[in-house]
Amino acid sequence: MDAQSIALVQSTFAAVVPVADRFSEQFYVHLFTADPALRSMFATDLTAQRQKLVDELVAIVETLGRLPTLVARTTELGRRHAGYGVEPHHYDLVLDAILHAFTVCIPDQMTTEAVQAWRRAYHLVAETMMYGAAHGPA
Repeated sequence: MDAQSIALVQSTFAAVVPVADRFSEQFYVHLFTADPALRSMFATDLTAQRQKLVDELVAIVETLGRLPTLVARTTELGRRHAGYGVEPHHYDLVLDAILHAFTVCIPDQMTTEAVQAWRRAYHLVAETMMYGAAHGPA
């Protein structure tokens, strides 16, 4: 990822942090609407899970400019998610849910360029997570 894309991802994420609870709520509502079967992979009360989502996004966004650190983190994350039953086709659903949540929460900041930057960042993360899922720890 280039510096401009990283900056766009970081600035849009910074804009969503004040409404992180709404963001995580919108994410899960959209995800479970897209694939209701995914709901069974989560606890009934999503409070802790919603915070985990935000915390993980904070960590990922902070490491975007440090590729070795990002890859190590997301490879391990993918390994863990495979153990939860996450399959490769779920990654597209998650991207859609993330973009939906951003668009609902900070519509003015989600320009075409910002959406493309998030798509690039997400694909990098998803690819390394799927690698971790397929190959275990790096």
